[in-house]
Amino acid sequence: MSKKISSKKYPGVYTVEGVKGKSYGITYYHPASHKRVQKIIRGCKTEKEADDFRSIEIADASRGLLHRKYDLKGSTKVISLKAAVELYRAWAEVNKKSYYVEKFKYPGLCSAFDGKLLSDITPAHIEQFKADRVKEVSKKTVNQELILLRQIYVKAAEWKKYEGQNPAKLVKNFKIPRDRKPGCFIPDEVAAIIQAIKHPVKRDMVRFAYYTGWRISEIRKLKWDAVDPVSGIAFIMSAKNGENARIVISEEVIDIIVRQPRKSEYVFCKHNGDPYRSCLNGVIRSAAKEAGITLPPRKKWHLFRRTWATTMLQQGVDIPTIMEMGNWKDASMPLWYGDSMRDGSKRSHANKIPKLKI
Repeated sequence: MSKKISSKKYPGVYTVEGVKGKSYGITYYHPASHKRVQKIIRGCKTEKEADDFRSIEIADASRGLLHRKYDLKGSTKVISLKAAVELYRAWAEVNKKSYYVEKFKYPGLCSAFDGKLLSDITPAHIEQFKADRVKEVSKKTVNQELILLRQIYVKAAEWKKYEGQNPAKLVKNFKIPRDRKPGCFIPDEVAAIIQAIKHPVKRDMVRFAYYTGWRISEIRKLKWDAVDPVSGIAFIMSAKNGENARIVISEEVIDIIVRQPRKSEYVFCKHNGDPYRSCLNGVIRSAAKEAGITLPPRKKWHLFRRTWATTMLQQGVDIPTIMEMGNWKDASMPLWYGDSMRDGSKRSHANKIPKLKI
């Protein structure tokens, strides 16, 4: 009668003593199916050999190779990276607002992993991709491609096209120092820019941005049915963060809205009723030049969002309220924007500490 003895030195390894001598076996739980695997390893002569075999098999199982290589029940989902990218591309075009930016990241991935199955790609392959790719593009671009690769694996697994570990999750992004503070306007500069804009609708759009901190895309897409001037409420529909938001607006904003002529469903529109398609950064750049104002770096229109957050903080508005009214999911961005206030503003706040009478 055979006797099974678990190894004390190697977990998951056991010995079977029978009439023909000793046999060595292994046991573990499959990383993908979570089913228990237990079997005798033919030709294995020591517990150490069995343990080595077990480690290799678990590693292969994590990559989705176990069904194919070791003849276990079931079938491995075999799909190439290129095919997975095409599936993801079709899905993203319909479901992701960032598709038109993201699509430029596909060629780099397809070229680097040409001919490879998802199950063939290891963390080592991805690390090599990082090292080679950063010689061609910026670290920020490489990080974006790594994020995309992780998402492709996640979706492939979700669509039952792949089983196994996501190797991209085991590779870290490049560490990129955060850029210097983005800067903002002071009220007098905003007034000067508005006065330099000749177009009445664009002038009111700048006023709206200053008083609300809304993103330019949200202002361009604002519709009359998303505004209730009587109750002082406006709704941001399909915002950048993917959530609709109910926003309380000020009396100045209500005045801006009600004086717009109703030419179409959009509050701010051209003479033919069409919404403005461009980001209108050129309007701000030209007006600032005419007003003699040096613009801080980065997106010109987004300066009003930074200005709004900074001004709200300076006026003592609490962070949760700023997050709600600015439609942020967390406090990191408004706090970062708020820290862009100039030294003169910071000094005026520093001087508010009561002086010691000594």
